[in-house]
Amino acid sequence: MTRHKRNPSKRQGGFTLIELSIAVALLAMIMGLMYQMLGSTIEKRNIVQDSLKGPKVANSILAQVFKDFRYIYWGGLVGDTGFRGKAIRLAGMDADRVSFITARRTRTIGSEDDGQRSNDARESPLTEVGYACRPNPKHAHWLELWRREDYFVDQAPTEGGYYTQVYDKIRNFRMRYYPTPEEAVDREGLEEWDSAQKKGIPYAILMKIEFDVSEPVEGSEYVKDNIDPIHRIILLRGGYNVKWGDDPAPTTGSNFPGAMSGR
Repeated sequence: MTRHKRNPSKRQGGFTLIELSIAVALLAMIMGLMYQMLGSTIEKRNIVQDSLKGPKVANSILAQVFKDFRYIYWGGLVGDTGFRGKAIRLAGMDADRVSFITARRTRTIGSEDDGQRSNDARESPLTEVGYACRPNPKHAHWLELWRREDYFVDQAPTEGGYYTQVYDKIRNFRMRYYPTPEEAVDREGLEEWDSAQKKGIPYAILMKIEFDVSEPVEGSEYVKDNIDPIHRIILLRGGYNVKWGDDPAPTTGSNFPGAMSGR
């Protein structure tokens, strides 16, 4: 029987243990680098998204506030009521409240128990509006900003109405009121304004809003977002009376001659 000798120079198929170990190590290194690159990309994406959230929130809040102030109404109210700004502190944070009347139309349905108006009559040329803060029930370091609206102007134009939430991560909401430049005696402005006492509305309002956009991480210490506060000056021009009684109700927008501007 002929036996064939094994040629030691010829290598058998497969990998040795050392080669497999090297391949696994290289694969692990590549996976680690890919994981780091992916993590860095996600972090940069989150940073970009967070940087965009601030302006979006600011624009949303300002758009709502300016729409109301743009058509602010003054005049013809008993006792010169109709505008009230009050300085309030809640949990160490500025939580000012402002109430006024705007010529923006509303279709908000009043309470069912008033029983005085049909649905068609609930569209009013004037609307009571306001902004107020309350503590955030979930996070003590935040306030909630709410908008008040009452579809019908009554004898208490700065009270009542329905509230809808504007934003829930407010750190400070502050307003300072300024009379005409000739009457101004303090560059810091007035903390409060009551039209029943001042016999008019402010010449200008300085509004400051501080807020966060990031959701809190459970179990971690609160750190406020690095977002510049909102500073806006709202200039109010002389208002006009809305005629009551049998006279036709005025319209809003550019057709309403008594509209006022907020800038």
